[in-house]
Amino acid sequence: MNLSSNLSRESIIHFLEGGGPDSRLFEAARAALQESAGSGVFLRGIVELSNNCRKNCLYCGLRKDNRNFSRYTIPAGEVVTVLKSGYAKGLRSFLLQSGELLGASHIDHIEKILRWVSGNLEGVSMVLSTGELPAKVLERFKKAGAHRYLLRIEASTPELYKRFHPDDGLHEYGDRLRSLQMIRASGWQTGTGVLIGLPGQTSENLADDLLFMKEMDIDMCGMGPYLEHEQTPLWNRRGELSQLEEREVLTLRMISLLRILLPTINIAATTALQTLDPEGLEKGLMAGANVVMPNLTPMKYRKDYNLYQGKVHVEDTLDEVLKILGNRCGVIGRNVELENPGDPIHFTNRMKAQAGD
Repeated sequence: MNLSSNLSRESIIHFLEGGGPDSRLFEAARAALQESAGSGVFLRGIVELSNNCRKNCLYCGLRKDNRNFSRYTIPAGEVVTVLKSGYAKGLRSFLLQSGELLGASHIDHIEKILRWVSGNLEGVSMVLSTGELPAKVLERFKKAGAHRYLLRIEASTPELYKRFHPDDGLHEYGDRLRSLQMIRASGWQTGTGVLIGLPGQTSENLADDLLFMKEMDIDMCGMGPYLEHEQTPLWNRRGELSQLEEREVLTLRMISLLRILLPTINIAATTALQTLDPEGLEKGLMAGANVVMPNLTPMKYRKDYNLYQGKVHVEDTLDEVLKILGNRCGVIGRNVELENPGDPIHFTNRMKAQAGD
């Protein structure tokens, strides 16, 4: 079977269901990465800016109706401190992540941080993952210095998406899709991703997710295994879930297949994968990922950014984290790229092609 960027839906399903040897699939993904972008591993420092959210997604621990933890928003001064520290250690890309909010104070807060970064940290690519936003807000963020936006579609099959979101007018698949399309059309480095292993999700659904990302022509992807949370409605359906080991293997196959379909994009070895398996970092990279996201969120807030059960919380200093990451990547023949924002080659090529039209 030909493992190329022209993989058919049938071939994708075949590999997702274990019809081809995983070793061959992972090897093909690593070869595609090496040929297109090299062996570098890019770092993206995460700051979990706020766990407040206006939405009630049925799978998420941050959902609005979960009142079993403390809500927070990190003050700008504390965010600046961790960004300065990360920059001093060689990080050149940072992700501001939060629940979905539309209030003026939240928007102003993000814009203030972006403007500080733009004026003080040279050569940084700022990534935002703050949900669906109006075009005028996205334009403000872009003018303030943001470069990349990650909006996970979660499930590209409308029926599946609807099954895991409340029917309240705030969780419409069409709105999510239009928001993602708008982000890409307005010149952002665009990322998306899906949850892998949801109750009732099929290989066909996942194959369609991969083909959706290819058709959308994304630049970045962050996707990982679905991990349940006891304070969400989906906890009651945990009996329908596949074993954690199966979700892990499926996630690795998804990473490899996406790497083959879109060789020049950035793909993250996510925290969820590393939560599921102590060797999830290495396995994700060996499957074709090339981005790792050390958490810079001050420790006093981390326990309350609890998207799913058992989220890993590393208490090492950033120096220790970077040393450990360097060693772990080195063992599998990969090198951590410090002082490099890791702009996806796919985006550069996309902009060149667009300029030539």
